Parts: sequence; structure tokens; C-alpha cells
Amino acid sequence: METKKQNIIEKYLDTKQKKIVAGCLAGVLVIGVAGAVVLNSNGSKNLVLTANEVGAEFGQKVSTNVADYLDANKVDNLDKIIKDTKEKDNLKYVTVTNKDEQGNVVSKEEKDYPKVGNYEINFTYKKEKQTVKVTVKDTTAPEITAPDSIDVIQYTDLSTFNFGELLQATDYSDVKDWKIDTSKVDVNTIGSYELKVSIQDKYKNKASKKLKVNIVQAPAVAEGEVAVTEVVTDENGNKKTVVTKKASSEVSKNDAVASTSPVSNKGTVNSSSNASVSKPTTNSGTSKPSGNNTSSSNSSNNSSSSKGDEHKHNYNIPITKTVHHDAVTKVVHHDAVTRQETYTVVDKEAYDEPVYETHVVCKVCGQDFGKGSEASLNAGDHSAITGHSYHSTKVQAGTKHHDAVTHQETKTVVVTPAYDETVVVKQAYDETVTTGYKCSCGATK
Repeated sequence: METKKQNIIEKYLDTKQKKIVAGCLAGVLVIGVAGAVVLNSNGSKNLVLTANEVGAEFGQKVSTNVADYLDANKVDNLDKIIKDTKEKDNLKYVTVTNKDEQGNVVSKEEKDYPKVGNYEINFTYKKEKQTVKVTVKDTTAPEITAPDSIDVIQYTDLSTFNFGELLQATDYSDVKDWKIDTSKVDVNTIGSYELKVSIQDKYKNKASKKLKVNIVQAPAVAEGEVAVTEVVTDENGNKKTVVTKKASSEVSKNDAVASTSPVSNKGTVNSSSNASVSKPTTNSGTSKPSGNNTSSSNSSNNSSSSKGDEHKHNYNIPITKTVHHDAVTKVVHHDAVTRQETYTVVDKEAYDEPVYETHVVCKVCGQDFGKGSEASLNAGDHSAITGHSYHSTKVQAGTKHHDAVTHQETKTVVVTPAYDETVVVKQAYDETVTTGYKCSCGATK
């Protein structure tokens, strides 16, 4: 190689001295080429990350965009690296099963945030590879929605009260049953008391809330009616209790029927959470590594906006907001339920009237000889023997029965009084509305 280079130089040199000089120049040329090779082989790493570990709260979206992890201050040719880097992960995302009121599965929806667990995100650029370890934990307590105070009829057994219908909990994780501390509530004495409710999710994050319980007097009820505490939804979609009375046949399983005598209080009771727990409709944000990766993303965004061929926006991530719709109600009037009853009125009570006859009776011994001529003869014989005298007198011979004098009357009896009922035509609900879209780089439209 060196000889060949010398021959090329000597072609243009005609003195021995020039050959010596040319040899020296050739040596310099070789050294220069060798120096250039050394510089090229001493390149820096391309995948320089701000962090190799990321923690996320359950419910957060985990970014898989390499632009959010690159250290812009230590990486050259940032746009090309972002464009050509390949990503692969083992993230497992949450699937929510939607059921109807009967408990039938109507749909399944995959959320954009991963389950609790440990994962890896692998980035590959040419022959370089970097791994980010992701730890997803749930450390957030459920959010409780409950009325500030409720009314409950005196002598109501709180161990059977359907608190789950009155309370609402929101949590990304599954939760256990409600714990209701009723130890400070005296249901047998009218007054206001403090009630504590609490709920815990599967990762032992616990939330609690205090309510005021007003123990009130039961309304007066007619025959066939009972006093109940009913849980209803008002026009704003809020749950509350209503103290009312119902016909025994109209009482539902969600109505708390009051006793007519004192009841015992068990202190702490459980109440099912099946119908009172909901999942958040959207994720709670995006988890990204801390550090200067923000400048990396900004650099990427600025560069891609100036070089359309380096990054093309893909607005495929919806931007949403939650819109609350109040319940639609109407008032339905129920006429009184009545029946006709017929009964007997006694104008004059029944009685027995005595019947009298004229008999011949001994004045001394009182012997009754009956009536007529034969009775007189018998009385005479008796007088001749005993010396007793006799006479004719009135004697009760029997009775005559007189039935009662009566007549029939009809009256109207009210079985259930007339009342107005507020009926929920359409339940209150929250709707997730899409207001726009954004690209993975953060650009929106």
C-alpha cells in the first residue's frame, strides 16, 4: 500500500530529494488517514435516556414514546433517533366489563392505562438497546360521594339498612364492601348523630367519610301501612333519604321498614358495594420520567414542525371531558285506593216479653192449680184437706220473643291514601365527550 502511494508521488517528482520529500508527505498522508479513522470510531451513544426506571400510579397512562425518555442535552441528531427508534413493551392494559341492570355483560372496553405490576419498555436504535423498567402501583384511596346528612325513621334496624344504595365510590381498582360504623347512632332516640362510612380497595387503600344521621319520628300510618325510609334520586341526580309510609304490599327490598318498638344497634355493619362503585371514565394523566426529557420532547416537536419529513403528526389520541346530565323526572299522581263495606245498624235490640194467665193459686202454700173450672175444683179439694184458702191471680205462663229491628248501611274505606310520586324517567349519568385530538408528540387540534 505504502509502495503504491510512493509510486504515484514519484510519477510527479524527478529528483531524489523530491522522492525523499514525497516519502515524507506520503507518511503524513497515511498518518492523516489513520487519524480520521480513529475519530469516526470514537462516536458517542445515541440512546441516552434521562431515566431507566419509571413509576406510575394505577390509572395513569404510561408513555411509550422514546422522545419522552431521551436526554436532549446528550444526544445528537435527535430527530432521526426518534424517527428510527423501535419500541417494544410488555404492558398489560386494563379491560373494563360493562353490565346492564340485570348483571348481564353488554360490552368490554380496553383502557389506555396498564394494570398494577412490573413491566419493561425496550427501545432499539440500530444496534443500540435501552430498557426502561416500569412499576405501576395503586396508592390512591377510593373517592367517596355521599350526602352530608340523611333522615332515618326511629326504630329502624341499621344492620339491614341499604347504605350501598345511598353511597358512591370511585376507584380504578376493585373495592370491598362498605364498613358502616353506627356505634354513635341511637336509633331509638330522636336526635342527630354522627355516622362514619369507609371503604377499601384491593390494595388496602382506605377512604372514610362522616355523615350526620337525623333520627326522626315515624309518620302516622293506617291499617295495612308501614313507615319506611326510602332512598331516592333527586332532580340533580343526588341520592337522599325520604321518610314516608307505604302499603305493606308496596314495600321494596331497598326500603328500610321501621319497627314499632326499640331495636338493638350492632355497632359496625357491612353493606354491599356492588351497585355503588364506578370506575373513572378516563385515565389520570401520563406517567413520564423526570429530568430533562421535557426538553427532549420540545426539541423533537420543534424539529419535526420545521422538517415535515422527519415527523408527521398523527392526531389519534382523543381529548375528552366529562359532561354531567341530570336525571329526568316527572310527578305521577296516585288516586286513593278504596273499598265499599256493608254493615248492619241495630235500631232496636231483640227482647223477650212475659206472657201472663189467670190461675187458681193457694194463698198459703202457693200451689198453682191451673186455670178453668177444673182448677177451682182441685183448689176446693185442697182447701178441704188443708184448710188453706185460695184465689185467682196472674201467673207468668211463658215469654214471647221479639227479634231486633235492624237496617243495612254502606260506607267507603280508604285502603291507601292518594299521593304524588316523583318518578325518574331517565337516570342521571356522566357522558365522556371528545373535544379534540392530539398527537403522541403533544400537538393538538
